[in-house]
Amino acid sequence: MKKILRYAFFAMALAAMTSCSDQFLQDKKDYNGFNEEIYDDIALATGKVDFVYGLCLPTTASGVGHSNPCTGRADAFSQSTEEYAGSTTFTQLAEILSSNVPDYFYNKNTDGPWSRIRECNIFLDNIDKGALGEADRNKLKGQIYFWRAWIYTRLVMMYGGVPIVTTAQNAILGDGSSKDELEVQRSSTADCIDFICEDLDKAIAMLPGKWDNSNWGRITSGAAAALKGRLLLAYASPLFNRNDDQVRWQAAYDANKAAYDLLIQNGFGLADGKGNRAENWEKMFCQIQSSEAVMVTLFNTLTNDYKKNNSWEQMARPKELLGGGGMAATAEMVDLFPMADGKKPGESVFEYDELKFYKNRDPRFYRTFAFNGVVWPYKMDNGYTLWNYQWYKDEDSFESGKPGNSAQYSGDVNSGIFVRKRTNPEAQWDNANKFNLSATPYMEIRFAEVVLDLAESACGIGKKDDAVELLKDIRERVGYTGDCGLAVAELKADRDKLFSAILYERQIELAYEGKRFDDMRRWMLWNDDFGTCTRLGVEPLNGKRRHGMFLAVKPSVYTETKAGQDYDVFNPDSKAYDASKVTRAGIGLDPSSSDEEFMLQIEKLDKFYDTNLVRHENDQIDGTSTPRFEITFLNKYYFIGLKESVMKQSPYLYQNMNWEDYYGSEGTFDPLK
Repeated sequence: MKKILRYAFFAMALAAMTSCSDQFLQDKKDYNGFNEEIYDDIALATGKVDFVYGLCLPTTASGVGHSNPCTGRADAFSQSTEEYAGSTTFTQLAEILSSNVPDYFYNKNTDGPWSRIRECNIFLDNIDKGALGEADRNKLKGQIYFWRAWIYTRLVMMYGGVPIVTTAQNAILGDGSSKDELEVQRSSTADCIDFICEDLDKAIAMLPGKWDNSNWGRITSGAAAALKGRLLLAYASPLFNRNDDQVRWQAAYDANKAAYDLLIQNGFGLADGKGNRAENWEKMFCQIQSSEAVMVTLFNTLTNDYKKNNSWEQMARPKELLGGGGMAATAEMVDLFPMADGKKPGESVFEYDELKFYKNRDPRFYRTFAFNGVVWPYKMDNGYTLWNYQWYKDEDSFESGKPGNSAQYSGDVNSGIFVRKRTNPEAQWDNANKFNLSATPYMEIRFAEVVLDLAESACGIGKKDDAVELLKDIRERVGYTGDCGLAVAELKADRDKLFSAILYERQIELAYEGKRFDDMRRWMLWNDDFGTCTRLGVEPLNGKRRHGMFLAVKPSVYTETKAGQDYDVFNPDSKAYDASKVTRAGIGLDPSSSDEEFMLQIEKLDKFYDTNLVRHENDQIDGTSTPRFEITFLNKYYFIGLKESVMKQSPYLYQNMNWEDYYGSEGTFDPLK
């Protein structure tokens, strides 16, 4: 990452120096923002490519946009799913209009998609004019073809067809460009899919299957193949494929099988996920060079000009450790995870106790969530135990469920469950930087997603045996055996039940990685207007509210109006500590313990919960404004419309159907064509 950043800084500095030289007043006929010299030098040309990386790589610090998909944060996309609560533009009661729809299509500054596509086009227009050898040129071009395809993929997923621009346009009329050349109309969605696939095919042909260690993190041929598989799976899914066209499913299968095979050939694959309760699965997310990292954003721990720190660790950690306060998981997600036999709560041989929700769960549960009484280590304290029970000042407050005094003394939380996933058990902490200096990478595409993409595509063309085996692969690597809790015979007999099982596995395996919003869009799961919820046997999300889960101290055990450690009777470090009660002393549920130790820890935690706590669910995390907020995702949002300001600037662009154009007329562009 430092090398990529250094090259990017070098490229920008060169451009700045050239623009200030005595050549500035000469008529160079160069309006494309490039300097021909960089295409003669491998370091400078690489710097230009790395500049594009800097523009396009997904980052955990940014919200969603045209090139930055959801990365697992509580953003407008993931808050529109079960993962996080909160009213968003897409779920609030008021209908979005073209005047206030989010604009992922255009941005006046360099952060917009078309300026980034232009950067790609400038490079592709000129790289072959330089003196570099073909092998060097192809490696560089392959990366740029990928990034152009990446931006177009995000645009098509949001809007359907968009203008296809393959050269760097000259915005000055009369100097080699005409009005018709500049006013590029939207292409059909089908043509855009073909165009993106052509770019990705070029990238696959030009890029190495694996880079050397000094270039780890660069796009490989396997990453390009995986993106193609992801795109064609979306195109085969009900959102785009209303008639279940088998040709599209076959294309998705072929692309994902090619990606799977190519990645395997180059040393990628499912990382070891075993260890005590998926211990190695948790560590996989923190490894710089994991076999699972198909497309990865790298970070560092620097504090100088090359600084690129991952903000996830700081956001996820509680305020008690001077973290951001934690990301609150919903009760719906906690209750969703399988039991230890791989079956859903209510279908398992293990009885599901909603209070002691931590008992007999899927190994990944303990690495996805942090909760009251669990050990959540970091470098300076590998035994740190999270406590966030609440006590209430009186029985009326307890009954109403109003937030009380929390064992998180540094600040209240809106749920008793935190997102633990993708935090580092070896995370560094100091008083000055807290958890900010994190170099934990972010995997935008990991091999598990490729496996699940292939499984879904195989199901689409009727290869149900193959799909079931791929599902078993996902579960076996975290410790499941035999049929891995899957109703194998039933899944092999029913295509829709198998689709449902695959999507359920995606919810578990890919939880809080930013994939759920796109999965819900692909299958149109906010309502059952298209029959997809009925097909999959799931309830629509519309009309519901998400809930926070509080672990509240029983009023018969303790009530106190005052907050803070000094009034916490369960904490041995408190002035009010009462040893006669069932306290938290000596309790710490460590998922990395041996099975024998873990069962003893479970017994102690059970006693604390049973004696002192009840589970309260609070829907205030979904907003309490009047009228009462319930998820309301409209059908028109499956393909959002162009914003009014975009159409004002580019009136030649057709608006999507179900949205008004700039003149107030109904849009005519069909994103399904």
